[in-house]
Amino acid sequence: MVVKPHFGSWISISTLDSLGEYILISMETPWKLIKSKITNRPSRIIFNDNMSFEHLNRLFLGLQSLISEGYSIVGLGGGTACDTAKFLSWKFKEESNYNLELILIPSIISVDAFLCSSIAVRMDNKVRYIGETQPKEILIDYELIKMAPKFLNRAGVSDTISISSALGDWKIERDEMDGYFDQKIFDSAKEIASDLMKARYDIRDLTKKGIDAIVNGFYREVKLCEDWGNARPEEGSEHFLAYCIEAITRDHYIHGNLIGMTILVSLELQGNYAEFSIDEIQQFFKDIKITIKPQRQKISSLNIKNALRNIQNFVKEENLQYSIYNSPKLILNAIKIEEIVKFLEEL
Repeated sequence: MVVKPHFGSWISISTLDSLGEYILISMETPWKLIKSKITNRPSRIIFNDNMSFEHLNRLFLGLQSLISEGYSIVGLGGGTACDTAKFLSWKFKEESNYNLELILIPSIISVDAFLCSSIAVRMDNKVRYIGETQPKEILIDYELIKMAPKFLNRAGVSDTISISSALGDWKIERDEMDGYFDQKIFDSAKEIASDLMKARYDIRDLTKKGIDAIVNGFYREVKLCEDWGNARPEEGSEHFLAYCIEAITRDHYIHGNLIGMTILVSLELQGNYAEFSIDEIQQFFKDIKITIKPQRQKISSLNIKNALRNIQNFVKEENLQYSIYNSPKLILNAIKIEEIVKFLEEL
């Protein structure tokens, strides 16, 4: 069950100072921002930027003899720090039967990883979701988040506004595969995306209201998907094309910027099935100043073309949910691919 975050200014400091022995999973930048402000230092600090399953398992093995029941694990940072903390909490439960208190403090809201119970790891250079965790607390510290680059925080919007294209895929599955469809869940998802778009200028400026809008959008979206049973209401062809691009280039991108770009591709391909117009979503991205141009993400036209040529096979090989890329009505030939690439180059 998704944990509702607590909001406050410097809420992270008072919480860390109140803990007993704890391990901190972080990165150098967020740690530098708070280390002079806390009096209760962690027993051990781990900086991790490698989310491969093998590496995470080695981290666990290195800690296994040092940690006892009663420790807390704190994830302070972005998605990597939070998922590393979640992995260690899950692994200690699985291997040692320790119920270690897990606290997540995102220092940036560029992804919704801190709210998801599953853990994103990399296997064979592909994202895989394993395990289940439930933190005791999730803390949204306004002061900490405001110190992160605005363009990264704004990028977090895409992990919720992906609803705009995922809903079109859901309708396609409903009509072409007689897929299970729930109008109430569908309408709730659409409302989440619409509410987010209403907060565009606060999101652009990263005011407290803007931070609230992004995080509450995450929370509502993750809770809705948990209620539904999977990510159907918010994840679809936009995420699948992003995964395909990453698999081809073997590179990492700012997740929200990449998803923002691929949302527009999905809306274009969905045609009349698109629940939101491509113009309104493109304008939303412009208003909040999110970087979606492929050139600025260092994604070449050649790699986009390769991804579009491979995406229909990719979704089948990866056994991804039904989307526009599974539809027999989609004609993704050389002419259409050139049109999409030209559109993206002119964003």
